[in-house]
Amino acid sequence: MESGGLPSVNESILHVWILDLNLDRESLASLEELLSVEEWRRVRLYSTCRLGRRFIARRGLLRLVLGQYLNQDPKDISFLYNAYGKPFLAPELSTDLQFSLSDSGDKAALAVGLGQPVGVDIERLRSIWLDGGLEIYSSLRREIAQGGFPEEYSIGFEFFKAWTRHEAVAKAEGVGLQMQSSQPGLNGGADYAPAASGGDKTLRVRGYYLHSLTLPSGYVGTLAARTRSPRIVYCSWERVQHALTSPYGATRAFPGHPLT
Repeated sequence: MESGGLPSVNESILHVWILDLNLDRESLASLEELLSVEEWRRVRLYSTCRLGRRFIARRGLLRLVLGQYLNQDPKDISFLYNAYGKPFLAPELSTDLQFSLSDSGDKAALAVGLGQPVGVDIERLRSIWLDGGLEIYSSLRREIAQGGFPEEYSIGFEFFKAWTRHEAVAKAEGVGLQMQSSQPGLNGGADYAPAASGGDKTLRVRGYYLHSLTLPSGYVGTLAARTRSPRIVYCSWERVQHALTSPYGATRAFPGHPLT
């Protein structure tokens, strides 16, 4: 599938868009025009203007990118949601396009594939406190204790790498984290195992292969896909600037984060 100057995407080629959510007022105002009535209702439910602006940026950029694949006005894209809130493209769009969106800090990652579900999760690295009251942290707390680390130790990269693996699978399956039976561990968790072939060390869980993403400094992320060795193409606004000036959507390119 190829549209509007975008590189092709198919069952073995996945795209990962790295998007900047820290937009200026002009860019944000342009994205506001793309949102549906239902999405504006969601904006008004946020408790602060900052969270509302973040949703506008996230959903507006999603519409803008998907509009390029579908060769359609971003305002006309319709979404459906499953029981756990995962969005899908509405059937009337007649497409096998699959997507997953995650955001943390001032960045977002959008994974786009064809045919098979995908899941993506990114996290900004930061100090954390492993709260004993949260059951999902229990396996991590045990590993920290066994390693001799103090309870307040910021596990940083290893914690968030494990977390993104867990959540990427949850997003690919279309379920909430509370519906998963396993807990994330620093080494991937008991239900993770190397793919069964030769020297391939790709982690696999419940039919999904887990691929570590190349992200801007200070971020870690995972892509969950059915394909063991997909070609992952990283996309940024600069790469397809000419496509973003099409009649569908924006009249100017929005800021992005090129991977350098």
